[in-house]
Amino acid sequence: MGKNVVRCGGLGAGQAAKICNNLLLAISMIGTAEAMNLGVRLGLDPAVLASIVNTSSGRCWASDTANPVPGVIESAPSTNKYRGGFKTRLMLKDLGLASNAAKDTKTPLVLGALAENIYRLMAHNPELAEQDFSSVYKWLTNSHKD
Repeated sequence: MGKNVVRCGGLGAGQAAKICNNLLLAISMIGTAEAMNLGVRLGLDPAVLASIVNTSSGRCWASDTANPVPGVIESAPSTNKYRGGFKTRLMLKDLGLASNAAKDTKTPLVLGALAENIYRLMAHNPELAEQDFSSVYKWLTNSHKD
């Protein structure tokens, strides 16, 4: 569970903050996974690339705490075969909540819709559905190996 308690406002405000945070988290994890996958395919050592990203403008929680490449961060779910962490199916649920909220408020979610579709595709795979959502890296690397 989270370590910080923040009063967000009236009834439902905490839920709104949670889905906004998880929307951003899903998008940033996909971006991190794509960048790491490209770097590896370009011949970069993933640990070196992560070190560069994490001391540069691309740094985010997905890159410096939960890096999706196995072995880059010892405590990350990716290094533990994507066990533990926040399951893909739960991320998909939260993205669905964000999507519904966006429809209700007529708010465009261009990247959010793409992220929801990616996690929906992943959730069709029973193994990925139960793994940490950082397994999007594994999904990407297996999607287009050629």
